[in-house]
Amino acid sequence: MTPFRLLLVEDSVNDAALVTAELVQAGYQPTARRVETLEALRDALATGGPWDLVLCDYRLPRFNALDVLALLHAQGRDVPLIVLSSQLSEDQAVTLMKAGARDCFSKDRLARLGPAVARELEETRVRRERARAEVDRDILARASELLTASLEQAARLDQLVQLMVPRVADWCAFFLQDPDQGGLRLVALAHPDAERRAHAWKLDQRFPLDPMAAAGPSHVLRTGQPEFMPDVRQRPVPITKDAAHQRAIEGLGLRSVVNVPLPGNEGRLGVLSMGTLGERTLAPVDLALAQELARRTGLVLENARLFQEAREAVRLRDEFLTVAAHELRTPLTTLRLQLGTLLQRSEAHKLEPEVVTRLERSVRQVRRLGTLVEGLLDVSQLSSGELSLMPERFDLEELVAEVLERYQAEARAAGCELRQSPRRGLWGTWDRLRVDQAVAALISNALKFGPGRPVEVDVGREGGFARIQVRDRGIGVPVDQVERIFERFGRAVSSHSYGGLGLGLYLARRAAEAHGGRAWAEPATGEGARFTLELPLEKESRE
Repeated sequence: MTPFRLLLVEDSVNDAALVTAELVQAGYQPTARRVETLEALRDALATGGPWDLVLCDYRLPRFNALDVLALLHAQGRDVPLIVLSSQLSEDQAVTLMKAGARDCFSKDRLARLGPAVARELEETRVRRERARAEVDRDILARASELLTASLEQAARLDQLVQLMVPRVADWCAFFLQDPDQGGLRLVALAHPDAERRAHAWKLDQRFPLDPMAAAGPSHVLRTGQPEFMPDVRQRPVPITKDAAHQRAIEGLGLRSVVNVPLPGNEGRLGVLSMGTLGERTLAPVDLALAQELARRTGLVLENARLFQEAREAVRLRDEFLTVAAHELRTPLTTLRLQLGTLLQRSEAHKLEPEVVTRLERSVRQVRRLGTLVEGLLDVSQLSSGELSLMPERFDLEELVAEVLERYQAEARAAGCELRQSPRRGLWGTWDRLRVDQAVAALISNALKFGPGRPVEVDVGREGGFARIQVRDRGIGVPVDQVERIFERFGRAVSSHSYGGLGLGLYLARRAAEAHGGRAWAEPATGEGARFTLELPLEKESRE
C-alpha cells in the first residue's frame, strides 16, 4: 500500500467513501481530509501540512472547481488537482484543464482514478525533488557566502539558521560546546514566532541539556552520530530524565527533528538542530542538507578557532619580544659605554694592537646586538600600530655617507668595498632615524650575503621620489622569494648558514611605506641582487 496525503473537496459523504474505497483497491493508503467549503479548504491548506493530491467535485454549494484552482494558485501551492463530476461537458473540461486541472473525468468512471493518481504522484515527486534540489543549492550557496563573510561568529550563526526557516524547517538552532559548563548551550535560534523564540531561549536557560542524555543534541555531540526522527512522538526514549523538562519539550509541539554534529579537527564543536511543528515532517533529504551545512559550518568555526589561537600566540610572542628587548637595552648600553671607555684609554696607554683589535670587534658586536634589540622594539611597535614618524629636513646623500662610514669596519671584516655614487645633494623631509635604519638594513644585508665582493650604493632622483639602490654581488635572491624576504621574520636561506632575525628588510619596507614610499628587491644582471628604497620628495622640491 502506497501512503499519500489527500485533500478531498466533496460535499457528499457517500461519494467520498466511494473515492477512498477505489484508491484502496488501487493499492493506495490515503490519509484523507474532507472539506465542503472554501473556508474549510483555506484552513486545511494553512494547517494541514503538505498535501500530495486534491480530488475535487466540479460543483459544490456556493463554489466550484475553478474557485479551488484559483485559491491554490493564489497561495502558490504545488498540489495537483483532479476534478471528479457526475456531469461535465467537454467545454467545461477544457476550461478546467486550461485553468490548471491535471485531469477531469466522471464519477461513474472511477476505474481511471488509480492510474491518474499514480501518474500525478510520480510527476509531483519528480517536480518537488527538482525544486528541492534548487532550494538546497541556493541555501548552501548563500551559506557559503555567509561563512566566508567578515562577520562575528554570533551574527554568522544567526543568519545561517534563518536560511532554513521556513523553506526547510519550522525552526533551526545551533548548540555549541560550553567549555565552562562542559555541555551544550544554545547560541542561535530561528523561528517565525517571536513568542516561541523567547520561550525556547528561556527553556534553554532553565533546563540545560543533560550531557548524558540518551537522545537529542547532547547524545549526538557525545556519539558523533546524526539523529533523524520523522515523528518525535515515536521516540523510544525521552530526551531527558527531568519530568518538568520533558513536559516543557513536549509543550513545544515538535513533530520531526534532525540533529547533526558540527565536526572539528579535535572533536565535535556543537550540534545543528532543526525540526517541524504540527503536521509538517522532515525527510532523509533534509538530513543530508543539515549534514552538509554542519560540515561547512564546522570547518569555518574550526578555522576561526585556529586563527584566534594564532593571533593569541603572535600577541604573546610580541609581548615577549617587547619585554626581552627592554630588558636587554640597559645591560647593552652599559657594556657599550664600558667598551668605549676602554678604547679611549687604550689610545692613551698604547695597548697592544691585538687587544685594541679585539676591543673594536667587541664594540661592533655590541652595536650589532643593539641594532637587533631596536629592531625587536620596532616590530613590537608595528604590531600595535603604524610606525611613528618625526620628520625633519636633511640631505639624504649625507645620511647615506654617514651610514657607510659606520659600516666601514664591518665591510673590511667581510672583505667588501663600499662604493657610493658621486654626491650632488638631495634634500627632503623624512624621519632621519627611520631612514637611517632602513639604509643600514640594506647595507648590512648586502655585506652579509655578498662577502668578498664590492657593494655599490647609488642615491638619485626618479620623478617625484628619491631612490637609494644597494647592489651586491652575492648569492642573489630567487625570483619566488623577492617578496618573502620583506616579511616579518622572513628569509630566503637557512638561519643556520646566515644569522639575523629576518627583521631588517621588513622594517626597511615598513619605514618606506610609513613615508608613502616603497622598498623592493630584484635579481641583478649577472649575479647578486639590487635592493631599492624609494621615498617621496617634498612637494616644493617636486614642483
